[in-house]
Amino acid sequence: MTEITYQGKTYNRREGESVLDAFLRQGVNLPFSCRDGICHVCLQRMVSGELPKGSQKGLKENLVAKNYFLPCVCRPEHDMEFAPPADEDLYFKAVVVAKEPLAGDIVRIQLEPSLEVNYRAGQFINLRRADGVIRSYSLASVPGEDPYLELHVKRMKNGAMSSWLIDELQVNGEIDIQGPNGDCVYAPQNRQQNLLLVGTGTGLAPLAGIVRTALASRHEGEIHLYHGSSTRDGLYLVDELSELARKTPNFHYVPCVSSDKAAPEPFRQGRADAVAFEQHASIAGWRVHLAGNPDMVESATGRAARAGAASPEIIADAFVLKELREISRDLSGETAPVPGSDQREFPPDPEMWAALKEGELLNAILTDFYTRVFADPVLSPYFMGVTRQRLIEKVYSFLRQIFTGEKMYFGDRPRNSHHWMVIPDEVFDYREKLMDDCIRRHGLPEHLIDRWRALEESYRGDIVKAKPFGRVENGVELPFVEGFERTLIDVGTVCDSCERIIEPGEEVSYHLRLGHVYCNHCHQ
Repeated sequence: MTEITYQGKTYNRREGESVLDAFLRQGVNLPFSCRDGICHVCLQRMVSGELPKGSQKGLKENLVAKNYFLPCVCRPEHDMEFAPPADEDLYFKAVVVAKEPLAGDIVRIQLEPSLEVNYRAGQFINLRRADGVIRSYSLASVPGEDPYLELHVKRMKNGAMSSWLIDELQVNGEIDIQGPNGDCVYAPQNRQQNLLLVGTGTGLAPLAGIVRTALASRHEGEIHLYHGSSTRDGLYLVDELSELARKTPNFHYVPCVSSDKAAPEPFRQGRADAVAFEQHASIAGWRVHLAGNPDMVESATGRAARAGAASPEIIADAFVLKELREISRDLSGETAPVPGSDQREFPPDPEMWAALKEGELLNAILTDFYTRVFADPVLSPYFMGVTRQRLIEKVYSFLRQIFTGEKMYFGDRPRNSHHWMVIPDEVFDYREKLMDDCIRRHGLPEHLIDRWRALEESYRGDIVKAKPFGRVENGVELPFVEGFERTLIDVGTVCDSCERIIEPGEEVSYHLRLGHVYCNHCHQ
């Protein structure tokens, strides 16, 4: 048994336990989510001791050098001491060097960071105010071409950060930044690949940077950029992008206005995603970048999949969805109805249900899939505490209801059932690839595989996220609950740590997020 010291107190760690599990057992609620070293939410800093192999997997070199580690995968062989992350290791200062209006309620902000920032066009950074409010913004700048980090900020109704950035943060003022983050970037390894970029509002920021990077890299494939807004006032950089398109044979720019029935040239009438996929009905082999309104991103993701784009080639940073959820909160902490809150309905698909042999083949596919999931080192940690058969039954009922229209699923929808999990796009893509393989092994026709993939893609925004969020009930996002509570057990159970039988009437501690029960011997 090893001992671990944290913030002046010492805790024991049993053989085989991770640091995170040991602390949860003893009532210390460290931040965590995936519990498998993927999300990096539980990041901590070792003060003394020796870190075991694997406890720093995936961390940046500067964090490794400063002894940062992941408690969820750390199983030390000797005593150790650790502390919370040092603020200066994650955030650093940036000075505002310029602010100027771009169009209507959109402002360009240029920042000069105090440290060198190695980034790629299309990534995003986190901004933090002095009171702790944090928001993510995409970079519109291009490294090597622009001297400053450039953000395009749209004033959002009740936006805690956007209004402050536009109205109160002054030129020469300072703000904390962290990053860069995200994978919505140009892929230089395939310069012949056609690119489709669709954005709304300030979703143009990362897309414009990607276009400039691609052209500077002498991209040979066709590049199509569709930027949309409800009115012409919501569009910006129209002249600059139109001029770039006139000068560059393989770059095509289409500004779209959805509410103006008589939009003059060069504007097109309609939603950006609708116009884009009317023009490009088949995009197999293309790379697709999406940014902006979460409903558009969700819709366009499904359209891209149905048009033949492979899942790994459909790129959209999850922070966009998170940011638009969070700005629905006003400064008093009240919540407004959450966009895309997982209450979508799908028309019945009798062709799909017939191809699935009215459930027989669906059950076989799910059995194959979850057998592989439970043996997979990447996916299995997300299903701790759930039996394989129970999971198959729940997903079967959920999909049967979608394909047949029969009301037979009464469990949580995907958003609520995954609300506490930090799941990056890479894991979502990994899961999709495994599911595609299972479906193909059972002989489902290719056009139905595309429809199944589009269905799953439509839930990406409800599942992929950078940090946990609260459950949604009646259209309102509830506060995210965390930590432990004490309660009396009405029905006998077993301790999730030592497996001792807990009799009815015994008081126990349980974890609000995981539902794990700990007896008084384990949780002191």
